[in-house]
Amino acid sequence: MNKEFKILSIDGGGIRGIIPAKIISEYEDKMKLENPNYKIYEEFDLICGTSTGAILAIGLSLGIPAIELVKFYKDYARDIFPKWYFKILPQGARVLTTSIYSNKKLNQKLKEIFSKANGNIIPLLYDLKTKVCIPSYNGNVGEINVLKTKHHADYTRDYKIPAHDVALSSASAPVYFPPHSFEYDNHLGKGANINMIDGGIFANNPALIGILEAADKLDIDFSRIKVLSMGTGKGKQIIKKSWSPKNFWYWFVPKPRLLEMILDSQSQITDSYIDFLQRSISKKAVSFEYLRIQHEFGNDMISLNTSDKKDLNRLENIGGELAKKKLGSILKFLHH
Repeated sequence: MNKEFKILSIDGGGIRGIIPAKIISEYEDKMKLENPNYKIYEEFDLICGTSTGAILAIGLSLGIPAIELVKFYKDYARDIFPKWYFKILPQGARVLTTSIYSNKKLNQKLKEIFSKANGNIIPLLYDLKTKVCIPSYNGNVGEINVLKTKHHADYTRDYKIPAHDVALSSASAPVYFPPHSFEYDNHLGKGANINMIDGGIFANNPALIGILEAADKLDIDFSRIKVLSMGTGKGKQIIKKSWSPKNFWYWFVPKPRLLEMILDSQSQITDSYIDFLQRSISKKAVSFEYLRIQHEFGNDMISLNTSDKKDLNRLENIGGELAKKKLGSILKFLHH
């Protein structure tokens, strides 16, 4: 059997998820010219997403058009990322009492949009229409978790978890959102997860997770694997010889420089690992194919927690311009 096994991988990056969402929406529009009923979950055998990429991965796997996910980000950015200075206590003596943002609005909105796509019933991972892998970190036991649909006999629990809880588990960036703890009790089972945080701390680019999942758990030959990997924009955090200014305000508020540096670095090293793996496999056999779509911000980075309308419009424009430049390459990669 020589059928290609297609993987879509989407990075973390907060509100910059608008970029890959816009590119995917342009791809969907192109595919609908030939098939008006086209759904992206029917084309990809596995979708992996971290943090904001988890939101997109789950949304797409429920059949939500990418253009609606772009609208979701733009409509609710201010609710999810309100002005940070509202967290300052009146006396000004302390900066924050807990996390910078509450996760209640994000939790509520994810539950709403996912349920709407599932006949107004809260969807579980079990209800997703293609295989999915979502990286998260379990702070309660100090272990990495990759939450997965029921696509292997070994997977006996994750598929019972509500989809919005899975997305929020992967998107709870340290300091910015509190760790996500939740209980569930539904027709498939019950359980609880405690102190789940952003999977970006170990897999901001989840493409390697997808490759290993396909090759190891699903026994797919490397020669059959194609990975379309979408980033959320890469910047440059330049460190001088001293950590100056040495304070919370520079590294975390209002722009999360330290977090962005960690996430960018993780995405970069994943690209290096994948390149090494490709070259190693190619010495003895036909390797997998990998196409990375990424925007280079340089020093003009848009913060992952912005909610300013001009920034949101700019992110959508960046996604549109990337689609204009790369859509031909994406089509050729996936269909030739």
